[in-house]
Amino acid sequence: MRTHGFGRILLAADGSDQAKAAVAVTSSIAHSSSAAVRVVHVWNLEVHHRHGVWDVETRSEAEKLLDETVGRLREAGIEAGSQICRADAGHVAAAIAESAREFEADLIVVGSRGLPDWQAMIQHSTSHQLLGSVDAPVLIVRGPVPEPHHEPARVLLAIAGGDDLVPGVRAAVAAATALGAEVRVVHVAQAIIGVQGFAYVEPDEDIRKTLDEVTTLLKEAGVKFSSVVLEDGPVAKAVAGIAAQWEADLIVVGGSRMGDLGSLMLGSVTHDLLRATARPVLVAERIR
Repeated sequence: MRTHGFGRILLAADGSDQAKAAVAVTSSIAHSSSAAVRVVHVWNLEVHHRHGVWDVETRSEAEKLLDETVGRLREAGIEAGSQICRADAGHVAAAIAESAREFEADLIVVGSRGLPDWQAMIQHSTSHQLLGSVDAPVLIVRGPVPEPHHEPARVLLAIAGGDDLVPGVRAAVAAATALGAEVRVVHVAQAIIGVQGFAYVEPDEDIRKTLDEVTTLLKEAGVKFSSVVLEDGPVAKAVAGIAAQWEADLIVVGGSRMGDLGSLMLGSVTHDLLRATARPVLVAERIR
């Protein structure tokens, strides 16, 4: 299996703790893969509440944030540049997406504070909006990444059948190659709703076929891996649970990205997973 890896990484920086954690993850990936990084900061002049006071970010503060972030990356021996984009609060994701397209990024990294369920019903986070705006892989970092207590690094690949399979494997291979990691493939058996509304459990034959396809692709890529099949249940909860048990450094999921209406009415495994785990989640390339 051929994979182009991550040669150009766009890192969104906003000074939050999550964005700072995203710098560390970006550094690990870029250092091993010799990727070039563009750090982008979306600057706006809207007055907002920060640290208990109402204020507005100045241009010099935006430049200082970028300089500090780029400096950290260059100290690690990474080729890094920066860009300031102007946008209001409602168009931050669109500005990041446009910068990613200009840079021809093959990976976008963003820190995410996440939203409680009640807020998610009303508004969507920048990472949520970004997933709907780009086709490139998006790595979402929810919080500080703990120092691993194991070698090599561990990448958990959550799979299902369908069009998501190959992009998911490709993203896992690229991440594992960059991090020098082993991969654990997790398939959660599903209760499938048939055309007449009747539910049935995913046949063992279909599960084996999916795992065989993934196994072939990972062997071709020369990646060390293992696999496990979990019983039927809530997918996001099951994946988050095994990621915690295995102490995964990164979770990779397929590139299906439901639109805002679909996410609101039907839910999405990706979005549920982002609420269920604080571990970095890499959403694979979306194939249209």
